[in-house]
Amino acid sequence: MGPAYGVVTATLNARGTVLAAIRSVMSQCVQPAEYVVIDGGSNDGTPEVVEAEFASLREQGCRADLRLLRQSRGPGIAHAWNEAIDGLSADVVALVNGDDWLEEGAMRATLEAFHADPAADIVHGNARFHAADGRELGVLAPNWVGRLGVQCRTMHCSTFVRRRVYAEVGGFDPAYPISLDYDFIERCWRRGRRFTHLDRVLANFRLGGLSNSHRSRSDAESLRIGLAHSRTKVLPLLAYATRRVLLRPAGIAGFELWLRDRPSAATASTEVELKPSVGNPRERVEA
Repeated sequence: MGPAYGVVTATLNARGTVLAAIRSVMSQCVQPAEYVVIDGGSNDGTPEVVEAEFASLREQGCRADLRLLRQSRGPGIAHAWNEAIDGLSADVVALVNGDDWLEEGAMRATLEAFHADPAADIVHGNARFHAADGRELGVLAPNWVGRLGVQCRTMHCSTFVRRRVYAEVGGFDPAYPISLDYDFIERCWRRGRRFTHLDRVLANFRLGGLSNSHRSRSDAESLRIGLAHSRTKVLPLLAYATRRVLLRPAGIAGFELWLRDRPSAATASTEVELKPSVGNPRERVEA
């Protein structure tokens, strides 16, 4: 089937959505060897919800190493991801934040890709976007618009990385609080790490995070990343100007190229019933 994998879920006041993230992982046909939830100081009861779910999973005979950590290295998602990843021993790392969730069969497909190509360092796929109210918006796949100014753009929730890569190229840089995943991928690209793309939806992403709420800051960080990693400064500058002057006003910048409000055959609930369960807490949304 492929290597063992570990999962990191970063949370901050995610009581209404964290169970969906956890259950999407634990309902995979290939379960993780390790699962770390790292909380950044929630005051809404998120840690208690996680502890109850983990206790229920253990009672049901779950063999995964389930851990809840309180973030200690510093604030922000970069510190949370780095701290949790450093504590993993599994070969492959999946990042599933507290308001995102995996697609059914995602880990089987990912592990099969790693098994088919032992030299692969990173396997990444497509991500389905959802509005905060649960409406399905569209699918992000690698495309030329998303790559403007950078070499390879992926979504962290649908990107799976061998743990040794973090040791080789370094973890996530807190200097980029919004676009830290782009910086990490660029460093991987520059260091010659091998990428494998699966043209299928592997994860679901809920809008409302920093990158969506602070687009000007996100674009500025993307420019800094492009300037730091590109051989020429012209392309990142041109990409930034194009995105700010043309694409953003036209509503086709980055993932917005794919997002269009439309009726959905199935929607993802913004909150799940707070009771322990191993099953998938939501309907599957077909691609």
